[in-house]
Order: sequence, then structure tokens, then C-alpha cells
Amino acid sequence: MWATKIVQMSFCWKVGNGRRIRFWKDQWFGVSSLAIQFWPLYLINNEQGISMDRAWDGVNLKLTFSRSVPMNLMIMWEELFQIASSISFTEDNDDIIWKYESKGNYSVHSLYAVVNFRGVVPVHIPAVWKLDIPPRVHIFLWLLSNNKLLSRDNLSKRRTIDDLTCQFCCEVESVPHLFFGCCVAKLVWSDISDLIGKLDG
Repeated sequence: MWATKIVQMSFCWKVGNGRRIRFWKDQWFGVSSLAIQFWPLYLINNEQGISMDRAWDGVNLKLTFSRSVPMNLMIMWEELFQIASSISFTEDNDDIIWKYESKGNYSVHSLYAVVNFRGVVPVHIPAVWKLDIPPRVHIFLWLLSNNKLLSRDNLSKRRTIDDLTCQFCCEVESVPHLFFGCCVAKLVWSDISDLIGKLDG
């Protein structure tokens, strides 16, 4: 039973032309389907079985909802858009790949390693997905590492933002600035460094 579940969870989609992949229901981003990762949005979406090529045209995320998206889900919607914007279609057909081999081909050896030793490291999956953390934190770290967090400079690529400056200083608000360049970020990192030093002592 456990081995059967491992086999089912060990395949994911490699994006080609996007025609065979269901945008919401198939696993092509992260460690589970977008329906699971963005469940509140999925529940009110009208196109739950839509294919990837119909959901994303390279500019717009063509999804509609049974009711207006409440404000508390707008950040989730923006994150979903950022993930969709990472899609790069090719002329090739979509393909199902085995996650535990670098070439994506199934092998008995890799399955044996997973079943008997409770997991081999997927060699071509970004490090963020290997961390044992909640899915929402996975998404946050992915957005951060790909410069797709909802900083003001990133938001300005999609709509007019009157003021691009940081809330804490007069610099342009970007992802690197928010986490490393801002005076507040530097102070936070300094405090963390001091705290870790005290704990080590």
C-alpha cells in the first residue's frame, strides 16, 4: 500500500505545449497540485479542469470565479499569477517524468531506494521543495528565490504603482532591497546574528 502511494506521488509533469496538463489538478509545480496548494481559490474557480495552455496565454491568467475574489484571497491570486508567469511553453508534448532520476525515466533501482530507505533526494528538483516545511512556506521561498514576490517593483510590471519606494526608507522597493538592502532588514539580520551568537555562547 505504502509503495503504491510512493509510485503515484513520484511522477510529475514536464511542461511542453501545455495541452495535456490540467492547470489545477496535475502536479507540475512544487510537491502537489495547485488545487491543493491554492485550495480556497480552486473551490470558487469555474474552470477546475482547464488545461494549462488554455489557462495561461503568456500574459493573462484566464480563470473566472463563481463569486468575487475576497480581499483576503487577493494575495493568493497574485502569487498564483506569479507562478503561472514562470510557465515557458515549447513545441514539445507535455510529458510525465519520474522525479527520482535526473533524466526523468523510471527505474526499479530508484523505486527500491525510495521504498526501502524512505526516500532518495530528487536530483533535479530545486532545493526549496526538499525542505520539510508547510506548502505555503514552500511557495513563499520559491517566489523569493525567483524574484516574484509582490514587491512594489514587481507589481509595477503588471499595473501602475504611483509610489515605488519602500515603506521604511526612500529606496525603490524590490525583493533584494526588502530582505537585505533596507535599513530595517539590516537591523533585523543584525539582531538575529546577535541572538544566534548568544545561543551558541
